[in-house]
Amino acid sequence: VDGHALLPGTENIQSFEGYNWMVQRPRSHWASNMHWTSPADETAHDDYLRVLSAGGFDQVLETVGTCFELEALSAYHLSFIGVSHCAKGFIHTDVDNSGRKAFNMIIPLVLQDEEPELEILSDDETMTRFYRYKYNVASMMGDGALHATASCDYRGNVDRVDAKSSTRMRLAATVYIGDITPNNVNQLLLSLTQAYP
Repeated sequence: VDGHALLPGTENIQSFEGYNWMVQRPRSHWASNMHWTSPADETAHDDYLRVLSAGGFDQVLETVGTCFELEALSAYHLSFIGVSHCAKGFIHTDVDNSGRKAFNMIIPLVLQDEEPELEILSDDETMTRFYRYKYNVASMMGDGALHATASCDYRGNVDRVDAKSSTRMRLAATVYIGDITPNNVNQLLLSLTQAYP
């Protein structure tokens, strides 16, 4: 915010080009400078959805819905995530107990020429695999998918265009999609971190 990282475990509402966004930094057990930016109100949320639709996301929803035999998918949790340093990834799940009806899609927007960015664990946590994000390819994680941001440090990789661009980062759009039903709505609400809706 204003060129400075938030303190771990804090959030701040910022206005950008007429839209209100909530910027959050996870608690320090994440061991990274990752920040989430998500719509802070209906206007920003609807604009994010408009941009997704203009990019063909409605077709993505239709394809995922058909593939997993789901009734009606909605994009219900929207954000951007950015990180330039992660000492050790925090193993977590984004979606749990949805009845295999909800997923988090990570859409890479800015990548660095480094090592793989996503750490994925087996269900029994005995095997770890690493995934390298690719442009124009989204990753999708569903119920109980154990994962973490892989260790990275782009802070020393200066790509100077001017004095202000002293640190590079990885940036992605995250879109939680789900076939929301009376049986899973309360569980899906537990995964929300954004202010709106």
